Amino acid sequence: MGGLIQILSESLINQIAAGEVVERPASVVKELLENSVDAGAFDIQVDIHQAGKTSIRVADNGRGMNKDDLLLAIERHATSKIREYADLMALKSMGFRGEALPSIAAVSRMSIISIPSGEGSGHRLEIWGGKKIGLEEVAGTSGTTVEVLDLFYNTPARMAFLKSPRVEWNQIQTALERVALGFPLLRFELSHNGKKVLQLFPAQDLNLRLQDLWGPERIKELIPVDLAEDRIRIYGFISPPHHHQNSSRNIAFIINQRWVRSPLLYPLILRAYAGMIPSGRFPTAVLWMEVPSELIDVNIHPFKQEVRFSQTAWIQTLVGKAIGRSLKSHVPKPGRMEKEFFSQDWTTPPSQPFLFKESDIPQFLATSTPIEGPATLDFGSGEEVFSQDQTTPLTIDEMEEEGEKVGRGGGFSGLTLLGQIHGTYLVALTTSGLVLIDQHAAHERILYERYLKQWQTGGVSSQYLIIPILVELPPGWVVDIESIQPEIGALGFEITPAGRNSFWIKSIPAGMNSGQGEETLKEILEAMKAGNRLSTPEDFQQSLIKLLACHSAIRAGQVLNPEEWKALLIQLDQTESPSHCPHGRPLWFLISWEEIEKRFKRK
Repeated sequence: MGGLIQILSESLINQIAAGEVVERPASVVKELLENSVDAGAFDIQVDIHQAGKTSIRVADNGRGMNKDDLLLAIERHATSKIREYADLMALKSMGFRGEALPSIAAVSRMSIISIPSGEGSGHRLEIWGGKKIGLEEVAGTSGTTVEVLDLFYNTPARMAFLKSPRVEWNQIQTALERVALGFPLLRFELSHNGKKVLQLFPAQDLNLRLQDLWGPERIKELIPVDLAEDRIRIYGFISPPHHHQNSSRNIAFIINQRWVRSPLLYPLILRAYAGMIPSGRFPTAVLWMEVPSELIDVNIHPFKQEVRFSQTAWIQTLVGKAIGRSLKSHVPKPGRMEKEFFSQDWTTPPSQPFLFKESDIPQFLATSTPIEGPATLDFGSGEEVFSQDQTTPLTIDEMEEEGEKVGRGGGFSGLTLLGQIHGTYLVALTTSGLVLIDQHAAHERILYERYLKQWQTGGVSSQYLIIPILVELPPGWVVDIESIQPEIGALGFEITPAGRNSFWIKSIPAGMNSGQGEETLKEILEAMKAGNRLSTPEDFQQSLIKLLACHSAIRAGQVLNPEEWKALLIQLDQTESPSHCPHGRPLWFLISWEEIEKRFKRK
């Protein structure tokens, strides 16, 4: 009587292996494209019928194979890519397992035509369900053409798992896009049901490859990223914080020309945009990385789309640094003002600026008054640049002279400030147009980063109140002062019991007035009572720091004087993320000259 354990047939082994490598038509396209790339092709054509269910054809002008290599290529674990373990640890190719062609052949009717470089003829091999059907000599030009018909014809259970033609077609497009991102110097052509859908020409500029794939509108505001340290280079593009979408499909990492999924790198993108974009929204980020091959391991998944780094902390630091630098650089750029946007009609006497009557002077041209009351700004001293008479219009020559002067300043502090409107927004001039800055959001960003640094290094600076504030809690509230004091103490508050359902506030964060301190502490206690704990204690604490910054910041409608405008922008330049407030709202935007001209029907 025979034993229970038996060796599986070769055809069944291949079908099992195919289950790991060939998941859907897009998997076939990916594997064949990678083979074409490894063969040195610079022109690759992909023809699809019925979303890949009936026909997939990939033709290239690569090196091609002779008869012996062609017959070996469909054997499992036969490859030209590696010879020994050292090659596996220093991969230069996209493929290396020797599994793709036999796995595809096991679940389809496949034919391969391959003609070696410099030859006028080659061979055509046909395989059905993993079995060789025929081999014949053919004439043609060098390269390889693989045609896959009736995918999963012999594994109907796998066929049943395929999605709709639309979904499968989208997956095929995505597979080609990922390879095309890794190899911008190659030409790709994609057709579906006989109709040419996509044609990508070789692109020296990565921006052009993205434009061909995504269109000019989606990439026109992308911010460049470029960092090189030691033997690692990180470059590419990320979106400004005000551009975000509801899915993460536009986040891509291409490491040594290979598109990869990375549980290590993906969170770095989201962390970099934390507080800049709303919750549940995602930025666009396409980052190419050049990493020494001995520092990464690709051999951890059959799809070869995951990598492992031997120097994890180092890679994380460099990627975070590259993204952070680029985001911080996304501020309005000062420079010389362009004459064509001004006319001599603007240089009227100061008594009637812009031809308005004195009573009709727009607020941003009027002289501002200092803020009053306890919530005064403490921006610190800085070089006095603006004086009261600078809120009147300048002549053309004065404008150019002023532009040259501020052009030597930083991003925001180097702008030419025109004034404040609606007691809420600062208006500034750049060569690109007019910039509007939300003073509350800007100050909130400044204070958030200041409080966060203080909290991370021992606690938010506090100030003792000369007269403590008595706070009475609503009936039913129970506050265990002893247990919460360490947490709120780190935020700059000190409280002591004052009897049943009440307590004294003895100190508040530095820079707040007593009213702001009381209001903020009540909101913090409400958050604690409601149990609004986020994913980690640190996240929750940071949400409380956002409350501090929001309540401490200058308010909308609060009139500032020119010295305070300038001090605000100087400090904004010193922040890590000067584009959005901590809650994700934009703190500035640009009205371009082009848009202004369109409004006036000049274009």
